[in-house]
Amino acid sequence: MILFIADKGRPERIRHPAPPAVFGLPVRTLGIASHWCTPATGTLLAAEIGRKPTNLHLHVQRISLWRSLGDEARAAAAVIDLWIVLGPHGSGLRTHMLHDHYAALEEQDLGIYLSERLDDGIRRHDPRIALPDVVLARPVDGDICFLRVATSPHEGIR
Repeated sequence: MILFIADKGRPERIRHPAPPAVFGLPVRTLGIASHWCTPATGTLLAAEIGRKPTNLHLHVQRISLWRSLGDEARAAAAVIDLWIVLGPHGSGLRTHMLHDHYAALEEQDLGIYLSERLDDGIRRHDPRIALPDVVLARPVDGDICFLRVATSPHEGIR
């Protein structure tokens, strides 16, 4: 096993080997290069979004990837994840994504539902957005208030 690589142009210089290119994705472009356009890349992007949900670049790359692969259901799920992260912010981006992916969202019966929520966005606890490929949804049916303030000291004890 070779731990170091010598530079042939300057033999006195020793450098560590670089990892193969398969360990990273292009980070400067929003579209994925054609040799990376595979469902495995979509799975990798979904895992990265699960770890770093606020990275909007990953969200847009994932949406672009599924759209280029022609998988409308997964593109809609990626749009939902972006909406969850944006929350009440980014209404311009939400509007743009809704306009571009309305047909895919309407196949999931979410087109009109999301258009009614353009101003406020959606919450991750909404059970309506829990699609199979949505990474960030945590659906809860009913009230999501798990704790309440007791008005008297003994009210909560039973």
